[in-house]
Amino acid sequence: MNPLHPDPDMPEENTVPSRPRRFAPPLLLSAALALTACGGSGSSTGALATGAPSPHPTCRVHQQVLPDDDYTGGKDGKPLAVLTMLRYFTAQKSLPFCDGKPPTSQDVAWGRLYTDLTRE
Repeated sequence: MNPLHPDPDMPEENTVPSRPRRFAPPLLLSAALALTACGGSGSSTGALATGAPSPHPTCRVHQQVLPDDDYTGGKDGKPLAVLTMLRYFTAQKSLPFCDGKPPTSQDVAWGRLYTDLTRE
């Protein structure tokens, strides 16, 4: 009987030592995040990332892309996208980033857009 496989009906040559699976979920999550961050299409512009919804946010997420035409397109922009961005920045612009790091160039671009849109 193979000590690695308790089933006596299974031939020993078909047994495979079991491996701990503790690394599988983090690896899958990392791969998914990498694909999401890359956007799949290689685009450097896109939608605002707002993080997980929370009634009382304590921090904000870094932006991975620059604002796209939905936000910067003027009369061709998407009003709902712009209003969502304005709401997010109005509520969270003074919060620190969740990772404690300074703003990225993408964060600065989104902040500049907010300032430009709210300037009198």
